[in-house]
Amino acid sequence: MKKLYMLLIMLLPAFAAFAQVCVPDPTLNKPGIKPTVLPNGQVGVAYSQVISLLVPLDTFVFYNGNKVDVRVDSSTVIYLSSFPPGFSYQTDKPSKTWNGGQKGCARLFGLPTAANRNSYKIWVKTHTFFKIVGLSGSFDQVDSSAIDFVIDWKTGINETGKASPLKMYPNPVSNLLTVEVENYSEATTYKIVDIMGKEFTPEPIYSPNTGEVKFNLSLLPAGIYIIKSASEGRVAQSRFIKE
Repeated sequence: MKKLYMLLIMLLPAFAAFAQVCVPDPTLNKPGIKPTVLPNGQVGVAYSQVISLLVPLDTFVFYNGNKVDVRVDSSTVIYLSSFPPGFSYQTDKPSKTWNGGQKGCARLFGLPTAANRNSYKIWVKTHTFFKIVGLSGSFDQVDSSAIDFVIDWKTGINETGKASPLKMYPNPVSNLLTVEVENYSEATTYKIVDIMGKEFTPEPIYSPNTGEVKFNLSLLPAGIYIIKSASEGRVAQSRFIKE
């Protein structure tokens, strides 16, 4: 029995750490929310970031046009909204309420998909309760703060702004992808990159009669890809879907 108790005592810290949703940013020393811009999410890469908040203790507000010194009783996060579909969040307190002077946090998490690619403005809505210093009165106030967030392709599939588009068909493709070329050169190289940045080097089949290059993609897994060509410093690329 003693061995069982000792084992439980040893495991408790591990269980507590595992159950911890998030830890507030230790560098946050001013009331408010941090960060105001989240790191970018990448398609196909699991996302998890912490949003921290510090509830003020003593502050002031303007009430009926007058500046009033107040002490914060507590602040509650009503919700986080406008984040990508399939994303969710958890706070370090199930009540989502922190006393004046306390730090709190929320963990935003999800798996970005190609359909999520966009710029987002995540809204954090809070409900704060104040007590007027020197008086018995109290009141509350609702505020909103915005956090910028972007989901884009993983680095390996980012499209280069200076690259020209490749003319190709069909798209989506099941087996044979055809790329139209103006001036064929054996020095031209082709590669295919998936959303995780993995590269494939397909064998081009040139047709001199039509001025086209064909690629047999029958063994390529279904997904979203970029095909790139490079020749004498010129780069061209386009995105396609493999069914």
